[in-house]
Amino acid sequence: MTKPLSKIGSITFATIVLAFSLLLILHKPLPPGFCEKSTIDRVILHLFEPILRAFYYYPSKYLFTSAENQIWWTRLSLNSLSKTMGPINVFDRHSVLVKDAVWNGVNVRTYEPRLLKNATGGAVVFIHGGGFAIGSVEMYTGLTRRMAKEMNTFVVSIDYRLSPETVFPENLFDCEKAVDYLFQNGAEEFGIDPKKVVIIGDSAGGNLATVIAQRRLEKKAEPKLAAQVLLYPLLQMVDLQMVSYRYFHKRLDGFAFVDPRSVAFYYMLYAGIPLEKAKELVPAVITNGHIKPEHRDRIDKILSHRSFIESTHLYNLSKVPDRWEIQESLEAQDLLDPIIFNPYFSPLMRENLENLPKSLIVTCEFDTLRDEGMIYAERLKTAGVPTKLINLKNGFHAMLNMHNEITEASFCLTDVMSWILEQF
Repeated sequence: MTKPLSKIGSITFATIVLAFSLLLILHKPLPPGFCEKSTIDRVILHLFEPILRAFYYYPSKYLFTSAENQIWWTRLSLNSLSKTMGPINVFDRHSVLVKDAVWNGVNVRTYEPRLLKNATGGAVVFIHGGGFAIGSVEMYTGLTRRMAKEMNTFVVSIDYRLSPETVFPENLFDCEKAVDYLFQNGAEEFGIDPKKVVIIGDSAGGNLATVIAQRRLEKKAEPKLAAQVLLYPLLQMVDLQMVSYRYFHKRLDGFAFVDPRSVAFYYMLYAGIPLEKAKELVPAVITNGHIKPEHRDRIDKILSHRSFIESTHLYNLSKVPDRWEIQESLEAQDLLDPIIFNPYFSPLMRENLENLPKSLIVTCEFDTLRDEGMIYAERLKTAGVPTKLINLKNGFHAMLNMHNEITEASFCLTDVMSWILEQF
């Protein structure tokens, strides 16, 4: 005769049944090609994405309807979920020395390898993503700690102020002040060769990283950055109907990935548009209704590589919708026209890209921002800048945050670190 389950056993069994039931209810099939390089990766993502949707996406969309509450919940939920990712390594504290500091009034976190004491003599400056409104050095500490440990290199992560509390260009200036401090004091305080500084940023952090590179070149600042690494960067706000944006609307809408509406909303907050007004203008902006007609020829010239991308990156022959009708908004045009062509705000709009530092750009096939990263890489090459583009055929936005969980993300991070070491 089978013995009945104990009370603890019954609770455990009920919890497992409930968890699997919720996953089945929330399950949405991922598109072909998405994380298909590894079956394990795809299974992990099938488990993780519904959790992200349940704890972040649905509450922010349906429960916290005001723009202010959406920002609050998104920060709280993503910061909390990030702490559950990655193994806890009790030995890391013996291999990497982590300190919080203030550089030129800006909060930073430094990572110094203990065992080989900065074998490269260089430094990596990391600027985190999050649409200028989310994220922190704490959320990215697993990634930056791993970089310091595996490269045996000094790493500094910048905790710049976020939008909407702080808006352009102050967020940018925070990052620039921290970079200036490193160049001014790095040799004396950390034994760093100032000619071996690489700047790296992901998503909105990629925007800030390359704008700093552009500004240092413009100011003829010395020493020069050794290289820039841009991970699925957010680079423009003039065309939200590129093919990667339109594919998201067709096949990935409703998943908890970076979507065109979020790009438009957070970019407007960075521009200083008030919260509720930004939310109101999103429908017009995602159709390019914020662009004055007289600017369209200029945009077509700068983004001329769009047609090549659209003809060669076919999403496993999945039909992508044609460009939809523009919903013009004179209000959006008046508010955004003074800023969206500013290269400090939209670095892809800079016409002359010559003499920028050697560049590595990582894009992901299933990422809303894929096309602008590819266009920037092509334009850098055309300008004579040594540039390497890695397009992760099975990748998605922010996947390197899952470098411990997704094998392709881990391999990509290894490739990024190898490329950086080559620059040293």
